[in-house]
Amino acid sequence: MTSGSGLVTLALLIAAPAHALAWFLVAAASMPLGDMLIVLRNRGPRATAYGIHGATAAVMLAVAAVLLLA
Repeated sequence: MTSGSGLVTLALLIAAPAHALAWFLVAAASMPLGDMLIVLRNRGPRATAYGIHGATAAVMLAVAAVLLLA
């Protein structure tokens, strides 16, 4: 995430209910997914695409699910 996204995440973590942070994480997961597609389309290493970008998106979505179910 960019530093701006990190600041939004921090602000939501401090001041908003958990479900607001969860929905932000769902939306923000599109960023690493987009990065993954860029790496794959440019014939970059699949390990980088899936291992870094794909895993990041998966963790973000998993945390969002936990927050939504809490």
